[in-house]
Amino acid sequence: MILIYLLKVSACTALFFAVYYFLLSKLTFFNLNRIYLLFMLVLSFTIPALTVENKKEIIASVQERAAKITYSNGGFMERDFVDDGKTADAPVNWIQVLEYGYYSISAILIFRMLLMLLRIKLQLRKNIVDEDGAIILVNKQSSIKNCSFFNRIVIDSSLQPEERRLVIKHESIHVEQLHAFDKLLVNLLAAILWFNPIIYLWRNAIDDNHEFLADREILKATDKKEYAFLLLNLAAPSNKIAINSFSKLPLKNRIMMMYKEPNVKFQKLAYATVIPVLLICCMAFVNQKEIIIEKVPADNTSHSVSNQPKNVYDMNYLGGYAMLNPYTKSALKEVEPILIIDAGHGGRDGAIVALDGQKEKDLNLRAVKILKEEAAKRGIKVQLTRTTDQFLSLKDRLPKQEATAFISIHHNATLTNTTVPFNGIEVYVSKLNNNIKIAEDLGAGILGKLKQLNGMEVNNSLKNANLLLLSASKVPAILIEFGNISEEKTLNYINEEKNIRKISNLILDGFVAFSKRGC
Repeated sequence: MILIYLLKVSACTALFFAVYYFLLSKLTFFNLNRIYLLFMLVLSFTIPALTVENKKEIIASVQERAAKITYSNGGFMERDFVDDGKTADAPVNWIQVLEYGYYSISAILIFRMLLMLLRIKLQLRKNIVDEDGAIILVNKQSSIKNCSFFNRIVIDSSLQPEERRLVIKHESIHVEQLHAFDKLLVNLLAAILWFNPIIYLWRNAIDDNHEFLADREILKATDKKEYAFLLLNLAAPSNKIAINSFSKLPLKNRIMMMYKEPNVKFQKLAYATVIPVLLICCMAFVNQKEIIIEKVPADNTSHSVSNQPKNVYDMNYLGGYAMLNPYTKSALKEVEPILIIDAGHGGRDGAIVALDGQKEKDLNLRAVKILKEEAAKRGIKVQLTRTTDQFLSLKDRLPKQEATAFISIHHNATLTNTTVPFNGIEVYVSKLNNNIKIAEDLGAGILGKLKQLNGMEVNNSLKNANLLLLSASKVPAILIEFGNISEEKTLNYINEEKNIRKISNLILDGFVAFSKRGC
C-alpha cells in the first residue's frame, strides 16, 4: 500500500538527515555534502521499494496428495444471508479516504510548482530591461532579481558595476554546477512527501549547500569583508523555491561558513557513519519475499506417466484451466500466487453470537486480518473482501479478478432446534462448482495441514455446501469454519490470538503447496 511505503520512506529520510545534521552539516566538504544530500534522498525512496527474495528448497514426492478426498455429512451449516432490500450500510473506509486525500494534496503541490515556474517566466518578461545572452537585466521594482533561474541569470539593472560583477559570478556558479536540477528534484519529492517535515529541512539544507559552494568559489578572488557587506546590503526574503537567490535571509550560516577554517581531510571519515544507518534501513525497510522451491527426489523421476499426478493447474481460473503434465516445461508464464480471503457476514448481517457476546462477523474479521498478517511475513499476496464492519452482498464478495484461491472464513454455532454441530474446524466445498476438482485439491490440501493442529478437533473429511460463494466462484473456493463459538472450550481456544496464528499458518502451508501446482 502506498501509505505504508511513504511511511517507510519518511523513516529513512529522518535517519539519513539526522546523520547529516549532527555530523556532516558543519563540515566544509561542500561537494561531498551535496552528493550525500542528493544520493541519500533518492536512496530513501529506493530502499522501501526493493524486494529481496529468499529461496527455500523443500523435497516433496510428486505422488503425494495433501489429503484423501472424502466427504462427511451432518452438522450445522449456516445458510446464505438473504438481503431484505434495506439500504446497505456503508461505513467510511478511512484508509481509502487517506489515500485519496494524499493524492489530492500531492497533485495540488505539483500543480503549484508548475504554476510558480510559469509565473516566474511571466514576471521576468514583464520587468525585463535588457538581455545579453544568458544575463537578463530587470528594473528595480522587479520582485525577481539577483538570482539564477535554470540557465538564466537575473540581475537588478540598478546595481553598481562591481556589485553586478560579483552577483553574476556567484550566479554563474549555480548555473555551471546545475544547482537548478537539485532544486527541481527536491521540490518534486517534497510534493510527494509533503506530510513529512524532514523533507523541508532537507530542502533547506540543499539550498544552503548551494550557497556554500558558490561562496567558496567567489572568495578565492574576493575579500571576505567586502563580499559579506554585499550579501547584507542585498539581503531579501525569498519564497521562490525554483530560483537560486544571491542573498536570501537568513544569512547567519553563510557568513559563519565563509569565516570557518577548512576541515582537514582526516575528518572525511565522518561520512563512514552513514554505513551502519544504511544497513539499519535496509534490514528494516527492504521487503522480504520467500520463494519455496519444490524438489522431486531422484527415485521419483523414473515413475511412469500413469503414476504422475493428474492435476497441475495454471492460475488463470477466471478464463478456465489447463491440464498439464508436471514433467514437461510449462509454456505458461509464471504468475505470483494471490489469495483472496473473505470475512463472512458484516454490517447488518451479524450472523450468530458467541457465548461471551462476540458477534461472528467480528470474529471472522479478526481471523482474516491475522491470516493476512501471517501471509505478509511469508511474502504471500493477500486481498481481503472487507477490512471493516461492512455489509457486502454475496455477489460482491465473489472474486472479480484472477487469483489462485478464494477462502471464506466463518465460525460455527449451536442453534435452537438444530443438531449439535462439530465443535472443531471444518472445510467446505461445493460440488455444484465447475472447478470442483481443483477446489477439492485446495480443500483437501489445507485440511491435511490443519490435522496437525493440537488443542482443537479438525474434521477428517471435506463437507459439501451449496452456498453461492462456493458454487459460483470462478476461482477455486473453500469455506472454513473456525469452530463452534457456542461451546466454551472451543471459544476459549479461538479467543487466544496465538491459536488463530497457528491455524492461519497451517492454512497458508496448504495454500503454498496448492499454489506450487501451478508453477
